[in-house]
Amino acid sequence: MSPDVIGLLLGILFVLPTLYVIRSYGWDQVAWPLILISLPGHYMLFGVLAGDVYVILLELLYGLPFIVLGLLCWKLRLTWMVYVVAIAWLAHGIYDFAHDQFFVNPGVFSWYPAFCALIDVVVAGYLFAQAGRIVAAQSLP
Repeated sequence: MSPDVIGLLLGILFVLPTLYVIRSYGWDQVAWPLILISLPGHYMLFGVLAGDVYVILLELLYGLPFIVLGLLCWKLRLTWMVYVVAIAWLAHGIYDFAHDQFFVNPGVFSWYPAFCALIDVVVAGYLFAQAGRIVAAQSLP
């Protein structure tokens, strides 16, 4: 079985229960920005596994927009910011697919980009759907 298929299967097994738990406890407004902040840290940890300080710094540099947006959206919690968080999750999914085009992090497991990209895209879709419901509910008289 290819690493991408393994990553996609693991992603499905991870994201569905995660969506269920976060939604069940009503943690949507807090959880998704905070988890977004943590995503660059995973790639940085892969750099630690590889023992490559240069890669760790590059992962931090490329991850800064996700960290900053996550912090802003978590702190401000404005209704429309759910769109910003959704766009950021989608952008991170694209980053996962294109990661090796920027630079190679030798510590990244072969299945991880597909795993993370699937999660990112599913979460982005979920957040876009939630955003539409939130905006529609607020526009009612």
